Amino acid sequence: IFAAETRAIVDFGSVPEIIPLYLIYRPANNIPYATMEEDLPGLFDCYCGREGDGNRLAPHNPSEIGQKCSAFQHWLYQWTNGNILVTDLEGVGWKVTNVK
Repeated sequence: IFAAETRAIVDFGSVPEIIPLYLIYRPANNIPYATMEEDLPGLFDCYCGREGDGNRLAPHNPSEIGQKCSAFQHWLYQWTNGNILVTDLEGVGWKVTNVK
């Protein structure tokens, strides 16, 4: 639904990509469910998350991608009338993972 609603404006530049997380079923294993995602080689950066007390949101990275992640966080919160809030956006380059 959000892919249909979100479009980058002209001259917006690169867009962060939230990589998919896959749930797999392994019936022969004693822990039958696991998650997998693409390996992201490189150093992880935290783009936006929560303050130390966990109650307030705060941008962690003043870079272009950090600002765009913060804008996405704000847009999603507004678009859903405060019902959905994403935090802890981190990743490598324009690939974002660990979204909570």
